[in-house]
Amino acid sequence: MDAYLARIERELEHFEPEEPCETIYLGGGTPTLFDERRLERLFAMITRILAPPPDAEISIEANPETLTTAKVALLRSFANRLSLGVQSFDPQLRGTLGRDCSQAALERALDLVATAKFPHWNCDLIYAIPGQSCAAFRRDLDAAVALGVDHLSCYSLTPEEGARLADSLIPDEEESERMWKIASDCGLPRYEISNYAKRGGECRHNRNVWRGGKLRGFGPSAAGFDGVRRSIEPASLAAWLRGDPPEIDEIPPEERLNEIFAVNLRTVRGWTRELWAGVPNADSWENRIAVARRAMAETFPEWFDISPERITLTNSGLLFWNSVAEMIL
Repeated sequence: MDAYLARIERELEHFEPEEPCETIYLGGGTPTLFDERRLERLFAMITRILAPPPDAEISIEANPETLTTAKVALLRSFANRLSLGVQSFDPQLRGTLGRDCSQAALERALDLVATAKFPHWNCDLIYAIPGQSCAAFRRDLDAAVALGVDHLSCYSLTPEEGARLADSLIPDEEESERMWKIASDCGLPRYEISNYAKRGGECRHNRNVWRGGKLRGFGPSAAGFDGVRRSIEPASLAAWLRGDPPEIDEIPPEERLNEIFAVNLRTVRGWTRELWAGVPNADSWENRIAVARRAMAETFPEWFDISPERITLTNSGLLFWNSVAEMIL
């Protein structure tokens, strides 16, 4: 852990951002695995070197079983947005997912976070877990909203190849669709396929990434984007510590623009002429309308809402975003 922090500090000291950092995001991975001393060191180096402006969004992910009173106080002193990986309020469903957080630990963590009064906080939920009913998922949604969160992320279970539980956890696609529709009535407006928020509670960091904003990643598997190329740091901690180079994803400019265009169609707001003009190396808005109309012709007209000033997907289009993205890419 100390070697990891030392490497992060060296990289930060050599980082020269073009402008002040609008957002800082710590996690995937679980930064709260660090003890209080290491968390304090991490926060101090970020504050000293990056000097985030007062209005910067600083987010940190946490798992309930890793939180203590001291850690939550440290998180609150540094971050203004917390994302808590609950996954489910039902201990049996958490067990199915391989999460060993006890109910007592979850309830204690929720009390600590509520008392800390983060300006923004998110709860992560997973649905379409084998054995989970629609009624059980609705109870999870109700429990999350009752906590007072201003942001909710709801992800359909997606087994990753090679993951420990990939062969035993197979979601039912029809149930997944029903639960996705149930989530739209959670009490927080949907603003992206998997994300819901009160007005002003949207995650600025994710929103910027979806729109093709520049990003610098630090740490194993961290992703970055300089406006042209995407980079991914080595996944292996040992490889990253010894300085192995990142994997570079460099594709033709038109393909990169199509990628950015498709990703932000996951959002309810979609694209406007003004938003598209802010994309690095953006082509004309008229060309984007043509791309959208070609995708519409190859799929279903009811999936799209295209006007001279805005391009969005309808609810049915959002549900089948993968098919839309495939046509665009």
